[in-house]
Amino acid sequence: MKRIIKLTASLLVFTLLASTSFGQEIQGLTVKSLGEKVNLEYAIYGEQLGQVFSITPTYSTDGGKTFNGMKTVVGQIGNNVLGGKNQIIIWDVLKDLPALQSDVTFKLSGVTNASKPLVEEFSKIDFKLISLHKLPNNQIELVLNITNNGDQRDLKLINGLVTISDFKKNKLDAQRGKLGDVLGGQRYSTPQKTLKSNETVQASFTFDYVPSDLDRVMRLNIGAEILTFSQFGLDKLETSVLQFRDLPVSDKPTTSMATNVTKRFESSAMVSLNIQKPKPAELADVTPPVITITSPESVKLLGSEVTRGRPYAQSSQGLDDKRLRSVGGTTDGITVAEKMLTVKGTATDESGLFDVVINGQSAQIGSDGKNFAADVMLKVGRNDIVIRAMDIRKNSIEKRFIVYRKDTPNQKAFSDTEELDIVFDAPKAPKFYAFIVGVNEYPDPNISSLANPISDAQKLYNVLTQKYTFDPNDIIFIKNATRAQLIDEFDRFTRRIGKNDNLLVFYAGHGYWDPETEFGYWLPSDALARSTSNWMANSQIKDYVAAIKSKHTLVIADACFSGGIFKNRKAFSDATDQLNKAYDKPSRKAMTSGNLTEVPDNSMFIKHLVQRLEENTLGYISAEELFSSFKQSVMNSTTTEPQYGDIKDTGDQGGDFIFVKK
Repeated sequence: MKRIIKLTASLLVFTLLASTSFGQEIQGLTVKSLGEKVNLEYAIYGEQLGQVFSITPTYSTDGGKTFNGMKTVVGQIGNNVLGGKNQIIIWDVLKDLPALQSDVTFKLSGVTNASKPLVEEFSKIDFKLISLHKLPNNQIELVLNITNNGDQRDLKLINGLVTISDFKKNKLDAQRGKLGDVLGGQRYSTPQKTLKSNETVQASFTFDYVPSDLDRVMRLNIGAEILTFSQFGLDKLETSVLQFRDLPVSDKPTTSMATNVTKRFESSAMVSLNIQKPKPAELADVTPPVITITSPESVKLLGSEVTRGRPYAQSSQGLDDKRLRSVGGTTDGITVAEKMLTVKGTATDESGLFDVVINGQSAQIGSDGKNFAADVMLKVGRNDIVIRAMDIRKNSIEKRFIVYRKDTPNQKAFSDTEELDIVFDAPKAPKFYAFIVGVNEYPDPNISSLANPISDAQKLYNVLTQKYTFDPNDIIFIKNATRAQLIDEFDRFTRRIGKNDNLLVFYAGHGYWDPETEFGYWLPSDALARSTSNWMANSQIKDYVAAIKSKHTLVIADACFSGGIFKNRKAFSDATDQLNKAYDKPSRKAMTSGNLTEVPDNSMFIKHLVQRLEENTLGYISAEELFSSFKQSVMNSTTTEPQYGDIKDTGDQGGDFIFVKK
């Protein structure tokens, strides 16, 4: 019988109990209920660079007198949790308890552990973070150790391509740099140094005009070029953008990665829960919440549009410089002058509200469980305010409205998507290709056949062709593909796709991760259990991703052990660059249903992926934003944790795949 949970109105109480001498603390601990799960969301701040923690959740039903452990949990828990935002622990309550009906106090206990190096690798050159710290006069310095593990080559680091971004989407590039003994004293300097085999050098970069309150970096990008010379001159040029995410900025330089002191720190929150098995006659709720906006007044809520629905009917060709346009006289949204907009409203649902997210940030929900409020920063020009509400039965809905912030004499109004409109409305607009594979049948009796991959692949095909700019003529959909068919189609894509086109690759079927060799595989229909000759290695898939000269390639893999294709990365729903900037920079990204673990045949990953694509109200949505918006729902529906990141050594330059609605 399906388990159903009722959540009564709750009062959240946050109490910081302790912190360490280094200042580590758990912030923003909140408790939410979804289905049979309880979600603990939190952040760890004040850590040293690369420091890891042991995190233990407990709960009390007697007012904090005694605390009990949780057995069935997933998420950021255990001995190797990195500091940062967007941490989550999910407790499957009814697998541990027959019911949970009381005021419950949840406590998170953290213990500092040793730090681990933060290293990114590019073509056998390691980039290791040493320090990210403040300097006088609102400056920040980045220090790296760079080790060449390959043959002798030249490394070039361009100051302007070494950037940091904060959680307000402010982006700063380095003004000065030093690579070994080579100085780059200006923003567009390009320090270049010859690195011998096994040589290690130190690099440093300085960022000016940093906000005084910046104590955490959302993203650090390092643009790098590797040049290999032979007796005939330049033999090979490789480019990449290395990326580190969610980093602390210390007050002083970090001189050692070691953690010498073990300290404990805790945080607690209390909620009132009523979690129990459903009555036999109780009907399932399949109706999403109803959203009403009370402030600002008289806004027009939009949702479920078939087209991109740009706010002006005229062609982009009539713009003064083909991208800027003034604000005023609009009928599709409201016009304001303020930088900050307070959005208030109600989200009502018969089962109870789980969350309301506005432009990627959770809104504050009142004690009545209906009223919500959030402050939204506005840029000059058009702003899409997107409200997404989900109830405790996992039903969700998305609505949006449009706000124009007036321009000023010094800053003209424009839309983030104006340049994308020009690109995709052009007579020779970039094409979106897709290679979709679902494998149900495995003739080898030692490999179990599956029931759902083909139908899952069909659902993705349907939403891409019906609601997004994927022409059926540009999609290859193969059911029960053999290894030869996979290779043949990848070969055709290398010849067919141009440098301005985009490619989505989807695979659903069996996968395998070999822990001894650290090789990952997709298993085509003709795979044999006792031989890897017909298996498709992740390394070969990466080679094809690198060889296909598309603007953007996104690999979506719904298979066991699919996370072996890249290193783990955090993803933020509000962390993308401006969409036109993200589209400008080439990307090679992957989105997978799990890491190095098994995933179920009944895929919650593809269910929530397709649902999110169906509900999307925006004309353009990045792959990272898409992934972040349904990751938590997948974790609440299964025991696996989806992954998102760039595919290493395939030419990713920090951009992102953009889904474009018809």
